[in-house]
Amino acid sequence: MGRWRGAVAPRLRTDREPTIVRSILTAFTGIALVACNGATYLQTRRMADFHVDQRDFDAIAAETFRQIDAHGAIETIVAPTSLDPRARDALKRVHPVVAAAPGAAGTLPAGYFLVREFEVDEGEAHLEGQLGPVTGRTTAAGIADCGKEYSIAFAIEGGDWVNHAYKTSTCTQSRHWVPVDEPGVPR
Repeated sequence: MGRWRGAVAPRLRTDREPTIVRSILTAFTGIALVACNGATYLQTRRMADFHVDQRDFDAIAAETFRQIDAHGAIETIVAPTSLDPRARDALKRVHPVVAAAPGAAGTLPAGYFLVREFEVDEGEAHLEGQLGPVTGRTTAAGIADCGKEYSIAFAIEGGDWVNHAYKTSTCTQSRHWVPVDEPGVPR
């Protein structure tokens, strides 16, 4: 008994300590899960109240052309009259807009961007189009000269429109190799 007088006695572990620690961790985990679920609920509720307005179209158009027109290659936007009027108005704030491109059908001059799709709905947006020149001819490399296709998708995250990447593609001629020995193949 006199051995611990004036000194702090070492703590003895009891079986209750792990239970207390587990209880505290369980409580914090429960609070964290409720908070995450609550945030999801609030985001879902905000999306249920989401209404597209002109500002959404303006934001999508401005950011799209900021990303794909970094070098100022686009001078005019071709926007069909069938597009949502809000989309056409937003595009007009970015570049001059025409209903049809000059030149022959199936061609697009350099500096023109043909909008094929521009939609904003329920927290998602998509703008797709083609950048000229599109001559409709085949290049010396045997590839169709069809400009450059862009596909840009946006989604609302944390109340803002965001775009993490966009897709570009060019037209290439499809080639099918047929073995010479195949019956019915002209030689």
